[in-house]
Amino acid sequence: MLPTDGISEGRAIIKEGKLIRVKAKFEDDRIKSVRITGDFFLHPEEAIEKIEKSLIGVKIGEIRQKLEDVMKNMEYAGISPQSLAKAIEEAWMRRV
Repeated sequence: MLPTDGISEGRAIIKEGKLIRVKAKFEDDRIKSVRITGDFFLHPEEAIEKIEKSLIGVKIGEIRQKLEDVMKNMEYAGISPQSLAKAIEEAWMRRV
């Protein structure tokens, strides 16, 4: 049975071009913390930290739009706002 409130953790690994790994903690339907790793390229160098920080407090249903907004001026390969959103949503579905 999946928790409906409180803090839960989910993980996801997807391969869509490159490997994307997400480890996230959720509080109710919001992201409490998230760690994104994998085999992809993001520029500028601090982009991944900016993405992770921007997702704190975001509701699950708002992830895709948030990522599109945050990543619009970034260069990336092997990852996209859509594939990253998919990985986070998968972590949400797999939370325990």
